[in-house]
Amino acid sequence: MARQDPRAVRVAVVGPFSGPRAAWGELLTRAAAGHTDPGFAWEFHDDRGDAEEAERVARALTADPGAGVRAVVGHFNSLGAARALPWYRQAGLPLLLPLATDPDLLARGGGGALRWCPHDAGQPGAIRRAAQDLGIAVPAVVDDGSAYGRRLAERFGAGSGKAPPAPDDPLVVCGTHHGAAATAHRLRAEGRQGPLFFTDDCAVPEFADLLGELADAARVVRLRGGPQRQVDAAFAALVGALRTDPAATGDRLLTAVRAAADLSFDADGDPVDADDAAGWEVVPVTRLTAPAAAAVTGYDVVVVGAGVVGAATAAELAATGLSVAVADPGPRAASATRFSGGLVRAYEPEPVVRALAVRSHQLLWGTAAPPRSAGLRRTGSVVLLGPDDVAEAERGVGELTAAGIKADLLTPGELTGRWPDLTASGVAAAVWEPGGGYADPAGTAALYLARAVRHGAVLLPPGSVPALEPHRRGVRVSTPAGSVTARCAVVAAGSGTAALLGDRLPPRPGGPAPRTKRIRYAFFRGPGRPLPAVSDLTSGIWGRPQLDGPYAGGHLTGRPVDEWDVPAEGGDTLTDEQVAHIRAGVGHRWPWIAQVAFQGGRFGTDLYHPDGPFVGLLPGEPPVVVAACWSGAGFKTAPGAAEEAAGAVRCLLQWQGATP
Repeated sequence: MARQDPRAVRVAVVGPFSGPRAAWGELLTRAAAGHTDPGFAWEFHDDRGDAEEAERVARALTADPGAGVRAVVGHFNSLGAARALPWYRQAGLPLLLPLATDPDLLARGGGGALRWCPHDAGQPGAIRRAAQDLGIAVPAVVDDGSAYGRRLAERFGAGSGKAPPAPDDPLVVCGTHHGAAATAHRLRAEGRQGPLFFTDDCAVPEFADLLGELADAARVVRLRGGPQRQVDAAFAALVGALRTDPAATGDRLLTAVRAAADLSFDADGDPVDADDAAGWEVVPVTRLTAPAAAAVTGYDVVVVGAGVVGAATAAELAATGLSVAVADPGPRAASATRFSGGLVRAYEPEPVVRALAVRSHQLLWGTAAPPRSAGLRRTGSVVLLGPDDVAEAERGVGELTAAGIKADLLTPGELTGRWPDLTASGVAAAVWEPGGGYADPAGTAALYLARAVRHGAVLLPPGSVPALEPHRRGVRVSTPAGSVTARCAVVAAGSGTAALLGDRLPPRPGGPAPRTKRIRYAFFRGPGRPLPAVSDLTSGIWGRPQLDGPYAGGHLTGRPVDEWDVPAEGGDTLTDEQVAHIRAGVGHRWPWIAQVAFQGGRFGTDLYHPDGPFVGLLPGEPPVVVAACWSGAGFKTAPGAAEEAAGAVRCLLQWQGATP
């Protein structure tokens, strides 16, 4: 193995560089060739895609802790990665896993690794969706006889007592790309003429050659955007981390890689969208040999703001094939998402906001299994109503019921009978949604941002956007790293929206200007009995239980404050006076809060407007779609708002000219 500059950072690249799976090793070779900085020395180690050989390589790399290898990238074979990982953990050598897709690989914790790809449990759903789009039956499952093929076939539900497939039935062939190709030729020779689908190990250009004429009508499920994108992303994050912190090793290096990556990771090291089926796509096998797309020099859309609304909008747009860039101040910015309390429900007293909340329930909150990173906790939701609120609530409950969302009106007696720790003074009725509760705002935003990246969105270097200017292509977006151009911009910048758009807000001429307002809440020790999430229209207070994580067993409790035109700031500390203000204002609803310990608190900022929210195209130039002025309701309505904002963008681009 040739040695480079002894001062260079040494990185072990482990993969199948020989044998039947060598085509996969080429992904690593190409990624390394894209990073030829003399400060890095890529050292290639061949594990042949074999689990025993992978463990042998890991033992050799960790035998001498002073050898100087800073990190390991590769180990595509999940069984091999599982056997190698304990050795790397023991040696404190970070492992970056671009393509090892087994769901259980990092699930038991232990640290020491980061994974870029979603779990392969998403493959069956991707193929079912593809079959539905093609108007054919859900494919039956066969395997190539390999241990890998059999395990994957089990994930597809093979061996569940189903009748043997008919000769014209569609089939999914699970296995290695050589084994799956041989199985496909055998099936055709046996007279099986149905459509063929193949699993992700077949998503390499060599597979089209192995299939021959069968490739013309075959399809393969692969990581969205192709596996090379995941490998390149892992290399780029490692290089970025070491450029930022050249001396980093071990856990410090993993922390730097997390910060440099376009994806977010959970505590185990899995991507936040690991269980999200959107990370997989089904493409024609012939597409595997198509030339790479040309580099993007300008975008269809730049989304300004990567809070939950901006991230969801970017994901929605990128999923349609538009080229999308995302500009955001970065994870430390005081966004409304970062400091949101995360309450989730479908009922809102304002019909426009309610429609967005209902749609958001259909898109995310009410789905059977929301992605884990969204952190949804179905505690149930209660909206407390004054006498003047009941008529609108009756209409709203009817709308929710028509949309398939379970909701009921409770009397004050029913309310206190169910939750003795909640009083009903001044309450005329309450809207009860069993499917409501709360979720993790930062985790949800990270999920949508990961979806956007999976669909090809580009995250611009973090920093504030000071200006949007007209450009012959549409709009020039200024960022600290330079300017980018696009056909239009989406501004979902929360409290920073008004400063960026100036007098273009609000859309209604002559209307009042949007204003920032402080939001503040505290965590108190809970009563020890279940409570729902509560929004009290009679007093403006709100609260919810905290079931896990920081302040587990506590109760988040918020009270409105009359603090307007404040800087877009947020934080995790409250003064004694602020805590006392909250206690004094919520005691009539949760009397026990007067006696329990204060655990912690947060404050943030949101943009308010009496006519808000605003979602749609603004008049004037440059072309901008806005999604702002949520008045505290942005999180629960984000999926529906993103869909509406993306629809406005598509209409604008169609008016401008051709769209994908």
